Amino acid sequence: MATATAYLDRVLPAIDRVAERLAALVTSVPDPAAPIPGSEWTVRDATAHVVTMARRYGEGPEGRGTWVADPRELGALNDAENQTLAGLDMPELAARLRRDLAALAAQVRAYGTASPSFTFHGGEPVAADVALGIQLGELVVHGWDIARAVGRPWPIEPGDVELILDGVEPILPGWVDHDRAGSLTATFDIRLRGGTTRRWSFTNGRLAVGAATGGRPDVTISADPVALLLVLYRRQSQWSHILRGRMLAWGRRPWLAFTLVNRFLPP
Repeated sequence: MATATAYLDRVLPAIDRVAERLAALVTSVPDPAAPIPGSEWTVRDATAHVVTMARRYGEGPEGRGTWVADPRELGALNDAENQTLAGLDMPELAARLRRDLAALAAQVRAYGTASPSFTFHGGEPVAADVALGIQLGELVVHGWDIARAVGRPWPIEPGDVELILDGVEPILPGWVDHDRAGSLTATFDIRLRGGTTRRWSFTNGRLAVGAATGGRPDVTISADPVALLLVLYRRQSQWSHILRGRMLAWGRRPWLAFTLVNRFLPP
C-alpha cells in the first residue's frame, strides 16, 4: 500500500466523488420508503446508515463511539444509530452526509503522518487514514443498493475497489467466520484485473493478509474488481460472474476459491 499521504490523496477525492453522486441520488428518489432488495432496510434506512458511518469513523480515532467485538452484533447497533436521525428528511440527510464527511477529511488530514489507530468492529486495529477505504466501501456499496432499489444506474470505478480493499484488509481477520473457516490452512492470491495481487493466508483458520510475495499459493483467483467487490459484500452471487468469465481460479487446490466468501461473516 502507498504511504499515508499518497493514500489520502487518492481516497479522499474518491469519497468526495462518490458521496456527491450518492447525495444527488438520495435527494431525487421518489419514494424513500422503497425497500432495498434482499434487506429489511428501506432507501431511507440505507441513507441514514451511511450518514451515521461518517460520524462513527471520526469518533473511533478519538477513542469514542461504539465498536462491537463480534460483527454479528453490528446489525442491532446500526439500527439503533439510524434511529438518532429519525427526524431528518432526505435532503437533510444528504446535507449531513456532506458536512460530516468534510469534517472527517479535515480531521484525518490534521493527523499528518501520525494517524492514530482504533479497534474496529471485529476487534482488529486500523489506522484512521486506512479506515477511509472502509468508509468509501460504505458509500459505494450502499449507493449500489439504493440505486438498484429505485432502478437507477450506479457504475463502480475499478480503482475505487483497490482503495476499498486497502481499507478492509486490516480488519478482515476479525471478520472470519471461525465455524466455517475451521482449521483451514491455505493461501489465496487475489488478482484484481488491471490492478494489484493480494495474498490472504489462513493458518489453522486464522487469517493474515498482505502483498503476494514469494511462495506458491494454493489457489489464485483472477477477478474483475467490481465483480469481486459485489461478491465479497454479498450483493451478487459468485456463480454468475464465474459463468461470464469475470472470476477464474487455478492452482493446486482451485476448489477452495468457491469457499472463500463463506469463510467470512456477512458485512
